[in-house]
Amino acid sequence: MPTVLNWDDEFSELFQKIRAINLDFRIIYTFQQKESDVLANLENEILSIAEEIGISSEELNNILNTPCKISQPSNDLQWDDNFFLNYNPSLVESKIKEEVLKNPDFLPTLSTLDYIIVALSGLIATIVDILIVKIPKDINYLGKYQQQGSNFTQWLKNLGIDEEGKLNLFLRWCENVCKVPYDQSINPEIKGFTPKTHRLLSLGHDPLFGLIFGTLDILNGTLTAFDTNGKLRILKTFDILTADKAFAPLIWLGHIVSDVCTKAGIPIPGWGFLQLLQFGSFGSNQKTIADISGWMYLNGYDLRHFITMSTSVAVIELIVRGYHYLSCLENQEQLQNFKHTSIGLSEIAKIKSNLKLHKMLFLAHGMAASGNLLKIFIYSGNPVAINLPQWLSLMKESVHIIQASARDTTSEKIIRNREKINEVWKEIM
Repeated sequence: MPTVLNWDDEFSELFQKIRAINLDFRIIYTFQQKESDVLANLENEILSIAEEIGISSEELNNILNTPCKISQPSNDLQWDDNFFLNYNPSLVESKIKEEVLKNPDFLPTLSTLDYIIVALSGLIATIVDILIVKIPKDINYLGKYQQQGSNFTQWLKNLGIDEEGKLNLFLRWCENVCKVPYDQSINPEIKGFTPKTHRLLSLGHDPLFGLIFGTLDILNGTLTAFDTNGKLRILKTFDILTADKAFAPLIWLGHIVSDVCTKAGIPIPGWGFLQLLQFGSFGSNQKTIADISGWMYLNGYDLRHFITMSTSVAVIELIVRGYHYLSCLENQEQLQNFKHTSIGLSEIAKIKSNLKLHKMLFLAHGMAASGNLLKIFIYSGNPVAINLPQWLSLMKESVHIIQASARDTTSEKIIRNREKINEVWKEIM
């Protein structure tokens, strides 16, 4: 009988496929066995590490069984994304350059105690300015404000004179011996040159610049002065003996010393140059700056009151510099503990210490200057209430701050980067 269907070839093909599948399963089973052995070894290692670092099996199971989130919000990245963002080679170089080239703090930071010392010194200086410095003398300002002068300035004005108001023997000797050609009390050729203003207007009576102008006047036999219009005048007066001209600076000094303790006194250094400022419109009388400076001198704003005003500045300098000196003693002991401290490190420490000092002085003088503004308000805007040394000190410290901002910080960058490398290396170790 003929064969209608032949299944032998079909069954043979299926049998071959089944054998291939069976072989694949055996291979997969063998691979799974190996992977299971690897996982078992890893589990044993994890358990041993957990035991060494003190993690219990329960805590370990909680950590291992914690499900891993597939997706998280953009502000809570997965660890691998975070790693990529922080350690991407394309970003690491730019971050390193930014960190290395970043400028150091242009001024050191201050501690809480530093700020307390600054505030304390500024407050004491303000109290001294209001209660001790006051104004040069008693005055009825603007005809309606009776204001009390400084007792300390009054005490200074009594130095060098006897009970009758005359100069002591030494000062009278200086006055008689040290005759100078610029010491004229009246000169009709110079506008506003009177017995009360001649020391303000004649540059030879300036306690600082007078060493130059006074010496030249002694050598040339002249009078160099400003008039009340701000014009510089040089007039011929008389010549001293030629032999005496060799001692011109000493003659100038002796004459200045004899004038300090007189009733009018001598002006503040450089005060006469304010006659050049022939502008401004202040008060009901529309006075210029030159007019106001002359009025201030006539009302006791002279060298002796300048010394009185300097007491508030001295308070800040003594407190802040004393505190800073004591702080530096402790820092020096710390530096000496390091036997291999380099010259560079010690110099950087000195720079930072100096910057910290001037930052504290700047803040303290700024606070005291603000206190002087309060004092001027208390004295109804009286210009003689201005504490000139305090404002000059603030200007001086401002210059230090500007210099600090413009300094070369290359060496500071190198030291800072070296310290940062050391810190990171310690963390790695």
